[in-house]
Amino acid sequence: MISAFRLLCAPLLVLAFAAAFAAPSAAADIFTVRGIHVDETADSASAARLAAQAEGQRLALTAMMKKLTLPEDWSNLPTVDSATAQNAVRGFQVANEKTSSTRYIADLIVSFQPEAVRRLLRQAGIPFGETQARPAILVPVLRRDGNTILWDDRNEWRDAWAALGPADALTPLILPIGDIAEMNLVSAERATADDEAADAALAELAANYGASEAIVADATLSAAGDSLTVVLRRRDASEPLSATYEKTDENLPGLMRAAAAGTLSSLGDQWKRQIIVRDGRLSTLTAQADFDNLPDWEKIRGALTSTPLVQAMEVSGISSRGAEIRISHKGTPDMLALSLAQQNVKLSNGEHTAPAPGGTVESGAYDAPVAAAASRWHLSAAQ
Repeated sequence: MISAFRLLCAPLLVLAFAAAFAAPSAAADIFTVRGIHVDETADSASAARLAAQAEGQRLALTAMMKKLTLPEDWSNLPTVDSATAQNAVRGFQVANEKTSSTRYIADLIVSFQPEAVRRLLRQAGIPFGETQARPAILVPVLRRDGNTILWDDRNEWRDAWAALGPADALTPLILPIGDIAEMNLVSAERATADDEAADAALAELAANYGASEAIVADATLSAAGDSLTVVLRRRDASEPLSATYEKTDENLPGLMRAAAAGTLSSLGDQWKRQIIVRDGRLSTLTAQADFDNLPDWEKIRGALTSTPLVQAMEVSGISSRGAEIRISHKGTPDMLALSLAQQNVKLSNGEHTAPAPGGTVESGAYDAPVAAAASRWHLSAAQ
């Protein structure tokens, strides 16, 4: 998050920037943890409920910190007691609640105050990431008993993902609704094919939801039904993620849910390795923001003010077609570019070009035009 900024322009721009900094970040949803199961017994139903909720919040805070950090750092996470968890909680919801005279069972959805979580991790010296990837479409294909199914009602693999609620993850996923048009567009066989027709169909499916890409979760159930092998395929050049999940005491739906949770965690770990900065030192770059209209400028400005890697920024000049911005950031320029790309803003490294003719400072608003040759970095709003 940006902690400070300076603006060498008119007071009206200062007010505009202040409003943007006050707006909540779209990544706030990542500070929610779902599916925390609690089961507590006490002398009374009310005592069991209070004990369960306290334990659930404690477990959720640990899960929240794991969500933002890499597995190799989990052994160093701070110990969480009930008071620490309670002070960090923003709110919680209860689902699947069951009670008796002495027992309380439920599943909790717990939301945390972002700054409280950040403070715990900073005090422990653990690097973390909170840049949320652009949503992707998830296509859950299940192979079992010689059949390959996707939209079928018997697809327990799809049911497991629906129960998981992956929209709050660092790598948010969208399950398509499966209407007739989608069934005709992407069959189970086409989703798992490796050809241009499959690529085009999946790209169209993703575009229909405004998603960045379609990811195929190809799961194969063993003949004995005691293990599930999952291969997560993206349509780009990245290596597929794969793992095999063994049934323990769970029934088949339990195995599917465990595999879905493990797959989502692996996808998140892959993303975190791209966005987490282990070196806390700051770097600075100067970029030319190129825009043709006010909405594009608002988009660029909004992305910069809400990107966690950006720590401070200074607008040294602005015209009707561009702005010169000095950005103080964590991580490398490539990491910054990746973070901004999740908000459809492009940071590119190229030869500087001055604003187009006529792109001078508007009369009465600013004192000087944007400098014509200051940087090799460019910011633009993706169309």
